[in-house]
Amino acid sequence: MKKALLFLFMLMISLQTVFSQSWRRVGNWGNDFYDIQWVTNEVGYIAGENILLKSIDGGLSWIERQSPTRGKVTSLAFFDEQSGVLIAENSVYRTSDGGESWTTIPLNSNETLTDVQYLGKNNLVLAGKEGALYLSMDAGLSWQKQGTETTADLNGLFFLDTDHGFVVSSLSEILRTTNGGQNWEVIPTGFDVSLNDIYFTDDTTGYAVGNLGTIIKTTDGGDNWQYINSGMDTDLTNVEFNRSNPLIGVVTGKNGTSLRTANGGLTFVATGSRTTEDLHALSFLHESNMVFAVASSGYLIVSNNSGSSWGIRLAGRANDYTAVQFTTDLRGFITGDNGLILLTGNGGSTFVDRSRPISLPFNSLFLTSNTAGYISGNNGNIINTTNSGGNWTTLNPGTNKNVNGLYFFNLDRGYAVGDRGLITKTENRGLNWSEISTQEGETNFKDIVFFDEEAGIIIGEEGFVSKTINGENWIPISLSTDKDLNAITLLDENTAILVGESGTAFKTSDRGTSWEKLNVSSQVNFNDVEFLDESVGFIAGDKGWMLRTFDAGETWEQLATGTFQNFSGLSFGDLNVGYAVGENGIFYQYTCQVPQEITTIFGEDNICLSQQIYTIQDLEEEGTSYEWRIDGGTVLEGQGTTRAVIRWDRPGRNAIMLRGQNNCGNGVTTAMEVVVSEQPKQTSIILGEGVVCINTLESYAVDSIPGTEYVWQATGGVVRGGQGTANITIEWTNLSDQSLSVSTTNPCGPGPSSLKPIRVITLPEQPSAIEGPTRVGIQEAEYEIIGLQDINYQWKAGNGGTIVSGQGTNLVRINWENEGDHELYVTPMNACNQGPSRTLTVNVNLITSLEPQEREVSINVFPNPSQGDLRITVFGMPALTEIEVINALGQKIRTLKTEAGRLVYEVNQLPKGLYLLRFKPGYQGYNRRVLVD
Repeated sequence: MKKALLFLFMLMISLQTVFSQSWRRVGNWGNDFYDIQWVTNEVGYIAGENILLKSIDGGLSWIERQSPTRGKVTSLAFFDEQSGVLIAENSVYRTSDGGESWTTIPLNSNETLTDVQYLGKNNLVLAGKEGALYLSMDAGLSWQKQGTETTADLNGLFFLDTDHGFVVSSLSEILRTTNGGQNWEVIPTGFDVSLNDIYFTDDTTGYAVGNLGTIIKTTDGGDNWQYINSGMDTDLTNVEFNRSNPLIGVVTGKNGTSLRTANGGLTFVATGSRTTEDLHALSFLHESNMVFAVASSGYLIVSNNSGSSWGIRLAGRANDYTAVQFTTDLRGFITGDNGLILLTGNGGSTFVDRSRPISLPFNSLFLTSNTAGYISGNNGNIINTTNSGGNWTTLNPGTNKNVNGLYFFNLDRGYAVGDRGLITKTENRGLNWSEISTQEGETNFKDIVFFDEEAGIIIGEEGFVSKTINGENWIPISLSTDKDLNAITLLDENTAILVGESGTAFKTSDRGTSWEKLNVSSQVNFNDVEFLDESVGFIAGDKGWMLRTFDAGETWEQLATGTFQNFSGLSFGDLNVGYAVGENGIFYQYTCQVPQEITTIFGEDNICLSQQIYTIQDLEEEGTSYEWRIDGGTVLEGQGTTRAVIRWDRPGRNAIMLRGQNNCGNGVTTAMEVVVSEQPKQTSIILGEGVVCINTLESYAVDSIPGTEYVWQATGGVVRGGQGTANITIEWTNLSDQSLSVSTTNPCGPGPSSLKPIRVITLPEQPSAIEGPTRVGIQEAEYEIIGLQDINYQWKAGNGGTIVSGQGTNLVRINWENEGDHELYVTPMNACNQGPSRTLTVNVNLITSLEPQEREVSINVFPNPSQGDLRITVFGMPALTEIEVINALGQKIRTLKTEAGRLVYEVNQLPKGLYLLRFKPGYQGYNRRVLVD
């Protein structure tokens, strides 16, 4: 007993593990169901439009088997759990392994087939339109057409045993056989309606149902039929009676019609079927009170009391889903045919219908947030919402072309692509669109992505790929395929993968310039591709194909989905949960727990170039390995484990990036910054003011090196902020010459110091008395004070004259222009603001300027131009004190002191340039210009 319990427990654990790593169907199929049959009390089958379901638990659960046709299966029959036949329009399919595989049986006829039934292990009867009846005597391997006397459509078969059987027709006829279908007798019923199904409770009592609420009954083996009033005019399609109690029968029909009799057909009572879908087939679970009925849109209803009341076992949506996008693990949108828009906030357990009242399909959706996004479809339809679809704004892209793909950078800016070369963009939330002209006017574009706001890729039919580097001009790229391309997704800022028809898959690592064909061993059509990060991704395709890669598309594995419906869209709300949608309303959820996020990496984060050990807490997740990625270093040992030895190779701000990996994919990456230092070097020049004011705050800085501590010292000042960093604030408290120094230290040791001299000053004092003439004519005159270092002297002559030269210096030349008494001001200024001014009153008089010259003045400069050596001869200037040499920038470069009685002066080795010789003090008009070449 203990061993049995242990085995059961281990089985449950293994099933849980498998389940947690797989795709599972959420909700039900939306295919139209057309027939149901029970082989035993546990084993049953449902068939319909591209669907074949099997139950092995009496209908509690159903699994999908691959249907041999994508068309409409109208009827199926099983002799036992292995042998069965199903028909679809004018084709017959046979299985001998319980529906795992099917063989097509040629019928050599074009009649549409309607019903099939086993008479024995090897004998079968097949009915069809236009009076077609076929027999098989070899378990369905071959068929022989039987002659009948009617051309009506034969709709329903029923056999009491291997010999006695009945068929109803569209002309209200009953066909009867007594030799296993080899010969048929046509019995007119006299009712002018199409009969759709027939059932006998014994060899004399039978019932047939048909259009306009028709129910008829026979009590003499089919010779005569009487009308039973059903009380309705709905078309009735199915009739069956409880095998244990032949008085109880159920009739079903269109619009969810359900009728029940408990008195052998004397009266029928309508019962609520819980659906308005057309009910297509009915089947009691052998000798029990449980009866099942199948309908359109994937509805399966069941009654435990022989049709007295019903419950819904399966219910789907008939729409084909076209696109899906989830923004979280539970919240997302789905679009589909006929304007379908669905919103779920609980992972698909329930949906809120946000559909639009149109008959056209939506093809693409793009969400920019949890509540805002765009949807596009046929006939130029583009709509957007900002409140989760509560309201939709219909946009006008100016085209009626089908819009197949969307990409938006934000709610305002995005692109749309579609049929016949459509590329259009908006900059204002879709209010205005500008179409981009291309040379591909006949190509249907399917999808568009952007690596950044400039570089993007468009894909389309017949292997079309085009790229842009500016969002405007699109350049076609040659791809070695002519298959239609359906979807493209990004892996990182340079890498993308596209997929398409017949197993087509290509990858680019240079933003679309070149493409590599991926080795994907499949020929089914791929319809969407989605990546969780730069390495883990999925492809969804036709016939329930789902592929997964862990190495950025280099290798792929097929995942079981349990469906053979076509997938059309993929989306992952987070790393653990994904969703896939497809035709006939299939909706799948993928759950697979990637490793937990690593909270902390333990180890030194400020070090010298060296080897270091880093660890994480062991989360004890079985099957998890750890990928260490190092920026600026090398993993020497421990890759894949919780402990790594890392050699740091490069100084600076480096990083450890770590994530867990298991068979579900990669976990969230955790990063740790590590500052790696080398032996400190001389710091850069200290930036900041070298001349400062006392009692002020000044900022200084050197280049900041990660991991380095800076120690500042100031003579004559106090550190007020930033000690230890590369940026410092100093308050200067003492005057005169001071200094600022900085030294460095890091985990490798101390480094050398740098020094910056500082001059601390205060407000300038009042200048000395102004020297210069106080009585002048309308002429130029020079004025001078004693100049001090670091002082800027600002002169003002009021409205009496203008400053010709020397502004800012201690010597100024003023051109007096107006007579009268004028004040000449000079104000000292430095970095600490301005000091008190000095003034001089100057009388300007025209008479003064007309006084005759008492002496002649002669100045001779030779040679001019010169090679740099000058000889200056001066006559008639007894008060001459000095001769200044001024360069073209106004800078004084030489001063010659004069001597009483000396007439000749020399200037040697002047550089090339233009110079002014100025004779002081104040000899108006006797300056000379000299050229040295």
